[in-house]
Amino acid sequence: MKLHDIKILTDENISPKVVAFLRQYGIDTLDTKEQNWHGQNDEDLMSTAYQDKRFVLTHDSDFGTLAINERKPCYGILYLRVNNLNPGNVIRVCENVFRKDIDVFPGTILVIEDTRIRIRHLSKEL
Repeated sequence: MKLHDIKILTDENISPKVVAFLRQYGIDTLDTKEQNWHGQNDEDLMSTAYQDKRFVLTHDSDFGTLAINERKPCYGILYLRVNNLNPGNVIRVCENVFRKDIDVFPGTILVIEDTRIRIRHLSKEL
């Protein structure tokens, strides 16, 4: 599937402005804050995302640790590792990423930096 066709679960560290952008862009987005899941542990959120076939969008590297080191079931992770967490900058970075014709599969982790994207496919490793 293409990156712009995925469903997303946004971690509580993602700005509501970014959530609004994703929805305007046509991406099915479930927001942790809107679900009143504040403080829910990352493993539970990743499990919820896995069951609903959603990629977790986060600024938190702990999701990658759970998927890679602890081998927790993971549908996918979009790890935003940007220098400026201002919502406008995060939206700009996301817009650039979603415009690309990137193929993703269950078990894909994208590390999204300001100027590059690194892709890791867990399904080949497990």
